Amino acid sequence: MKLIILSLLGVWLFALPAVAQLSPDGGPIQINADRLDVLERENKATYVGNVDVLQASARLRSDKLTINFKSSGEGRQGGVGGSFGAPDTMVAEGEVFYVTPDLKARGDRGVYTADTDTVLLTGNVILERGEDIAVGECLTLEISAGKSTLGCGADGDRVITQITPTNPGDSE
Repeated sequence: MKLIILSLLGVWLFALPAVAQLSPDGGPIQINADRLDVLERENKATYVGNVDVLQASARLRSDKLTINFKSSGEGRQGGVGGSFGAPDTMVAEGEVFYVTPDLKARGDRGVYTADTDTVLLTGNVILERGEDIAVGECLTLEISAGKSTLGCGADGDRVITQITPTNPGDSE
């Protein structure tokens, strides 16, 4: 019985509400990992080992992913996972990769915040768009707005960019 309940909870977590948007296209989120630890009282789920998160055309990979859920209020009952609210933050740790059709980004840590619909990558950040490459310590991706900002704004924080121009005769 316990195994059935844990399996159902895992399935529920694989289809997180569309409030969490790793992709501007939205849709259900599927998470695969070696292990899932659920802390019901803390409204938290932690995936460990080979974490792979997919939503539409976006993918997030990391060594560890912790999802903090918004409190759903006292006494809420329902099906499996009924006490969890919508995802509030997702914290990815280890080697973190965020990939969409338009960009590839890598960092040491990534935090997705639902209220602002942003991904913040920090630590040894590398951003690739086509053949162009940029390096810095912080990358903020505003998912819905399609905007990215590289650099923390801190003293000594430098952004290095390599742009590969296309020839006018080249077609994309």
